[in-house]
Formats: sequence, structure tokens, C-alpha cells
Amino acid sequence: MAIIKQAARQTLGQLIGANNPIVTVPDDSQRQYAWTRKEVDVYWTDIQKFKTGRDSGKESSSEYFIGPVVTITADSIQGRSLLDGQQRLTTSTILIATIRDILWQMKSPEGMSTANNIQRDYIARKSGRKEPMEYFLVLSLFDRDFFRDHIQDWSEITGECPKIEGAARPSHKLIQDAYANFYSKITANLQAYPDDESRLDWLDSLRECLINGLVFVEIQTPTSSDANEVFETINSRGKDLSTVDLVRNFLMEKSTSNYEKIRVNDAWRSLLDGFERREEIEKFLRHFWVSKHGDVKSHSLYTTIRKDLSGHFDRRPQLYGVGAFSAELEAAAGRYAEIITGSTGNPEFDAALGEIKTMSADALYPLLLSASENSEYPQLQTLVDAAISYYVRWTVVGRRESTLLEENIFGAAKEISGGASPDVAVRKIVGWIPDDETFESDFREASIPKPSQARYLLGKIEHSLRIREDVHEEVMLGDGKVHVENIYPQKPKAEFRLEDHDSWVSRLGNLTLLTGKKNQVLSNLSYPEKASSYAGSALLVSSRTEVEALWDGAHTRWRVQGIEERQALLAEIARDVWPSGNRWG
Repeated sequence: MAIIKQAARQTLGQLIGANNPIVTVPDDSQRQYAWTRKEVDVYWTDIQKFKTGRDSGKESSSEYFIGPVVTITADSIQGRSLLDGQQRLTTSTILIATIRDILWQMKSPEGMSTANNIQRDYIARKSGRKEPMEYFLVLSLFDRDFFRDHIQDWSEITGECPKIEGAARPSHKLIQDAYANFYSKITANLQAYPDDESRLDWLDSLRECLINGLVFVEIQTPTSSDANEVFETINSRGKDLSTVDLVRNFLMEKSTSNYEKIRVNDAWRSLLDGFERREEIEKFLRHFWVSKHGDVKSHSLYTTIRKDLSGHFDRRPQLYGVGAFSAELEAAAGRYAEIITGSTGNPEFDAALGEIKTMSADALYPLLLSASENSEYPQLQTLVDAAISYYVRWTVVGRRESTLLEENIFGAAKEISGGASPDVAVRKIVGWIPDDETFESDFREASIPKPSQARYLLGKIEHSLRIREDVHEEVMLGDGKVHVENIYPQKPKAEFRLEDHDSWVSRLGNLTLLTGKKNQVLSNLSYPEKASSYAGSALLVSSRTEVEALWDGAHTRWRVQGIEERQALLAEIARDVWPSGNRWG
């Protein structure tokens, strides 16, 4: 049971204002800045509604409760160590800094003086000319220097921050985006006011709402363990639950030495620097765990990790500790980044990884992650090829329940992590791949409404046709170079519309590829009006797969039989493009 020293009402000005204990985000227990435009927009909308109510003088609108913050306030610690509330306090500081900058840019004596006061009272100040800067909110090592350089180190002479440091992490870009977003919103509001006097009044009202109207409940705890428990309880009940943050806090809590804390921080730096988006880190953490232990759902991932690792970390003698787990995590993160971006350096393997990404076949990543731990990428070519055939035949074309495929793939990943050879996984996968008869039957009936998957299937068929017909001219098939074309249009003229339109428009037999950007007007024309674009196409999937069979010239109408005939032709080609298990059996 967590010990809570007290839960105190605090305004924003009392939390980050001058003459109050400095709020510090500790390096060993917090994440980087993570609010996207969506969260910032919601925050701004709430502030605007609150300001309107507060300006009206309604007593019920005098305060706006923005939520709890959790701090560690041991008697031996100067200031407050912030465990939960970083996103709200950081965003509030960015908004205050935006108000400061706009006031200064007005160039009036009152505006510039108010800007100086805002900086000294709520952002940062020097107590003496040669004294170091005192920051009222100190972020963790991930964002500290960038936040100071772009938000806090403001000059009362120039009215600007130095902004020397570039955005090296996704969180840095989010800080820049939040500032730009607030700047745009405030300047747009100010356009409604005719003179500087009324603009100053509006800005001062906004500042006053933030400083004295935003109210938090500060939950003070004596130790990091108590704070972690409160933090988990709060986050487990809200929509902002972050498994990545909870796991990091748990690892810090279980660290028995400074060395282990350093290893955790090193691992988290790798995660933050190795992935462009936070969602990728969340996905990696699940796939890492799945690759070792089998399937676990995202909603129960943290609970599962904590329970399992606590059993290891609390065992005496300890055989597997925080440092070892962090090292595994860091090593796996590097491989995972190479796998999801197709940047292993091996062209054939990277091409296969590109296919996985195009199909959004994320279920295959844990298998490749576990297999790559003790094998070089070229050694895994057969494994990735077999896995792709399995995924295409089972999921993309067969439209079967993905749960069984995931169960199989995740189980194979776990076996490899347990010491089995990737060859063992290959033998299992080839046994799961639907046979040729089943695949052809599925393909003949398949509809593919997702353009990315249709482009992938048709692109691979195009490649096979070129090999068959010994055509060596290179055609780029990547996104933006070709588009998926519905031969029978998505929006045909009324007189040409098929009776069961929706059943045929996305059938594979009705889809082809054309170069360049899609022209929707041309795409919706009847066949005679666009036949030349197919016959003259450099893409064989358009010029040599009996596209003309879809049109009945004698009766001036579309033929559903033509769609079926062409789809049967494509199915024969597809059988060899994504082979059955006999290829590897």
C-alpha cells in the first residue's frame, strides 16, 4: 500500500511559479514529451471554454481542475520530483512561453514588461547576474537541453530563445509543434481585436486563467516506490496508459544499483532514438515479449511483464536481473528497427521485408526478431519467404481468421527463442500454408478493397509476368509510381452499372495497375473510352492479362464473366508467386 504524505490543491502558478520548490522530472522515472497535435488541441479547447466561463464571472467557472500530479517529496530532497503530470505541466509551460513571446513581439512598453515578468515568474530566472539560470520546470535527460534551448532560455534583450539545438528526437519535434500550434491559435484569436490595448487585455486574461485558474491535486509521496504505485493506479484507470512508461518505471523500481539504472536509461535512449514514432516503441515492446514468451495482448502486456520479471528479479540468488533484461531489450530494438524499415543491408531480404510492410503483416515481426538473434539475415531468407506465402495465402487472399495464424507464428517465435533452429520453424510453416487447390479457389473469389494490398499482389504478379516473358525493361512499382485501377469503374454511368455492383468492383479480376497518378474521371469511363490505356501500358498485368474480356462490345456492357475469367488467369500465376509448402518441403 502506497504511503501518501498529503494531497494538496495547487494552482499552476503554485506548481511552477517562482519562490516555490522546483519541479524536476527525474532521469530514472519518466518519459519524454509525448503530446501530439490531438492532445494539444483538446487542451487548448478546454482552456478556451474555461476562459470564456471565467471571463463571464460565473462562480462555477472560477477554477478548472486539470487532474492530479504525483510528486516525491522526501524530507531530504530539495524541490519536488515529478512522477506523473509531466505532459500537462510541460504543455502549460509551452503555452505560457508562447504568450510571453507574442507580448514581446507587440513591442509596446507594457507588452515587453509583461513578457519579462512572465519569464521571471513562471519559466526561469537568475537571482544574480553571474548566477546560473534557475528553471522552474526541469525535464528529464531526454528533453532537458532542447526544452531549455527552445522554450526556457529566453533573452529579455532580444525577446527570443537561442534555438541552436536541432530536433534530435520525436519528442523534440512535438515540443516545436505544440509551440507552433499555440502561436497560431493565439494570433488567430488576436485578429478579432482592433488595437493593442484590447489585445493586451485578452492576453493578460489568458495568462491569469492559466496561472490562477488551472488547478491540480498534488499527491505527495515520500519515496519513488510509493510514487510508482500511485502512478500505476492512476494510469491504469485512464486512457493515457502507456506500457512503455510503466515498464521503465518498474525497471527503475527494481534496479538494485546505479549500474542497473544506467542500463535502463541506455536501453530507453536506444528506443527513443531508434524509432520515429512512439507507437513503434509500443509495438516493439509487445513484439519483443511475444518473441520470447508467446502471445500476449496489448492491454495485459504490462501486467504480464511485471509479474514474470518480478519472479526473476526477486529470486535469491538472482540469475536474471534488470541489467540483463535491459541489455536484451536494447539489442533487440536495434534489430527490430532494421527489420521494420527493411534496412538490414541484404537486398533480397530487405525486399521481402518491404513486402511485409506493404501488407501490414505485423504478425511476422516477432518471428523474424527471435530468429535474427542468433542467425544472420541471409540465413533467414527461406524463413521469411515461407512466412510471406503463409500470410498471403491464409490472410490476404484467403481472408481466414488471423488469430490462428498469429498463434502459430508467435508459438514458432517462442520456440526459436528457446533454442530451436529457424529450420524447425520453416518446416512448421510449410505445413500451415494452404495447398494450391485451396489457394486457387480462394484467389478466384477474392476481393481486395485495400489499395496497398491490391498494389502489392498485382505488383508481384507483374514481376512474375516479366520473368515469364523475358521482359527486362525496369518499371518502378512503388507507391506514387503506379496506381490500382478498377477496370469496371467504382462509379460507372447508370446505364453501365452492374446489378450487383459492390460484389464485383473490388474483385482481383477487375483490378490492374497503371503508371502515374490516378485520374478518377478517366477511371470511371466505359471500356472503349480507356481501352488504349490498357493496351498501350508498359505494365504486362494491364496489357497481357485479357483485360478486354471484361467488356462485351456487341451488347455495349460490362461482363462479370470476364472478371471471373481474368481472375482465374491471375490465380494460375499467383500459385507460383506465393508457393505452397511443397516448394520448401
